[in-house]
Amino acid sequence: MKALAVLMILLGLLATLRFRGMDSQDDQRAATIAANFAVYRNEVHRYVFNGHKAPGDIATASLDLPSSWSMLRPWHARIEEGCLYVWGEASPEEIAVVRDLYWGSYAIGRAAAGRLVPSYGGVTPVPAFVSEGNIVSVVSVE
Repeated sequence: MKALAVLMILLGLLATLRFRGMDSQDDQRAATIAANFAVYRNEVHRYVFNGHKAPGDIATASLDLPSSWSMLRPWHARIEEGCLYVWGEASPEEIAVVRDLYWGSYAIGRAAAGRLVPSYGGVTPVPAFVSEGNIVSVVSVE
């Protein structure tokens, strides 16, 4: 009987340890949104760098997104003045997860006061069509 009690206590401890290691629901949501943005951004880059460099908005319908993918937020893409902008609404936590996915790339950040934050020391301007606080990716298409 004592062995059974010890076994139950050990199982209870293991279950407690396992649940502590799980991510919170907010962390899981941020990771899901970040992955959704990353898939969209990567497909936009593939489309643009395969020769579609005309200025203007890039329609989601023109992208070859996976059939199982669905847009969780309204992401946007536009080429203007030689730069490709991919942007959308995201929380600071979601932006941080996206930056982690791209190893801290300075091409991705938050639109703040008409510039990309964080910056690499210089100033990367962000046009007014990208709303304040949005996640934005900026790369040259030239």
